[in-house]
Amino acid sequence: MDDRYILGLILGGDLGTWLARGIGRSTSGRIGTVTADENQPAPRLTVALTDPDLRRKLLEALEETEFEVEQLTSGDSARELLQDTASDLLVLRRRHLPKNALEVIEEIAAGDDPPEIVIVSQGESDSERADLVAAGAAQVIDPGQSAGELSLAFDALEKSCAASPSDDSQADPHLADFLSRSPYMRRFLDLVRKVADTDSSLLITGETGVGKEHLARAIHAESSRSGQPFVAVNCAALPETLIESELFGHQKGAFTGASEDRAGHFEAASGGTIFLDEVGETPPAVQVKLLNVLQRREVQRLGAATTTPVDVRVMAATNRDVEKEVRDGKFREDLYYRLSVVPMRVPSLRERAEDIPELAGYLIRHFRQTLVGDRPERISEAALEALVAYPWPGNVREFINVIERAMLLADGRVIDVDSLALTAKSGPATSDATAVWTADEWKDLTIKEVRDQAVARAERSYLDLVLRDTGGVMADTAKRAGISPRALYDRMRRHGLDKQDYRD
Repeated sequence: MDDRYILGLILGGDLGTWLARGIGRSTSGRIGTVTADENQPAPRLTVALTDPDLRRKLLEALEETEFEVEQLTSGDSARELLQDTASDLLVLRRRHLPKNALEVIEEIAAGDDPPEIVIVSQGESDSERADLVAAGAAQVIDPGQSAGELSLAFDALEKSCAASPSDDSQADPHLADFLSRSPYMRRFLDLVRKVADTDSSLLITGETGVGKEHLARAIHAESSRSGQPFVAVNCAALPETLIESELFGHQKGAFTGASEDRAGHFEAASGGTIFLDEVGETPPAVQVKLLNVLQRREVQRLGAATTTPVDVRVMAATNRDVEKEVRDGKFREDLYYRLSVVPMRVPSLRERAEDIPELAGYLIRHFRQTLVGDRPERISEAALEALVAYPWPGNVREFINVIERAMLLADGRVIDVDSLALTAKSGPATSDATAVWTADEWKDLTIKEVRDQAVARAERSYLDLVLRDTGGVMADTAKRAGISPRALYDRMRRHGLDKQDYRD
């Protein structure tokens, strides 16, 4: 399994594009240059567990996958199993590994056509989980996870094992790639799965670096339009004088330099999906035309007297506060409501800090393979605590840079706190409301804007907390918040909260 795929499992997010440059050993995998091979036999999985209850739970989780499952209940040593199995995937308990478990895993992972190793372990510290992954384990699974959560994990692993290398294509991300230990992220992914196979317009918001385009590609891949084009347009990168032509096309002679007819991105995406990144950067005139496309499903090229029908799903993304842009008159309110049929805010890295240990482990493994010279093999507990506490204003992109820097600066085999060279003040890692901001985030804002954003962050976190406590019961939540149920619904809609996400 390619390490590019494994990183996508835990982070999803922005890593797919970054990792497309190629990393890790060249075995079967799905992120990067791989395609499914329908003629390839079903992947083989060996469950080497002596605990009958745990084995039964895992087998239940495997029912919906295509794995060819073998059960082992003997007391074979982990080293013998790892060396002798003909399986693509081996599941075993952490306690069955020898004391030098990291060395054994690393040795096996470096061999020819090795099995992927899934460790079942409960009570492992964050640094121990990171070290197991850095050594070569595909995943570290908690036996306390529900059968549904385990099914998602094995579904993703099955898709990877069933893939075969290809020289000339790059697989799209899929929702099965997005696994997380964070309850917040899991609820978000539940929402995504509900709307993936629809034609509804989506507005994806979130901070820079959280992977909005990667998510949009995964949604497209899960929809009935998956065999049709996915056209991504960075609206902020298009000059204002050319953006209309780029989006909607033009006729010959429409403007100086228009020497021939040209279809725009909407026509190019017809039948599939168009993704408008940084849609908040579009000028007012273009916003009007976008609204017309969403309402009438047709485009009019510059200089044309007639319109052209387009069958296209529209997804848009921005890291701006669109509601504030609407209030300030910078973004059309009617366009905002047309785009945000289902508003989707991608959680920041600090809101899903539970994923940081595995991510650190995968990146340590990656940079050990790609950087010249001897590099650290592990990360200290103190360093991992610092990563979890750090606010991550740059999200995944910043995280990658910090680990790469630590791999270059660390002395010895272990990454310590000093080698991380974190620059921003650390703060709580679980809430937008409590996350510490850096000066770079303040410098272009007025005091009022800072206050408004702080209030919005605090309000969302407060409502999330109360909704958790009341189990999503609206009457109880409204009473606790001291507002009417109608006002509560309005605030929840504004913050992208759904009462169903809090109900058992």
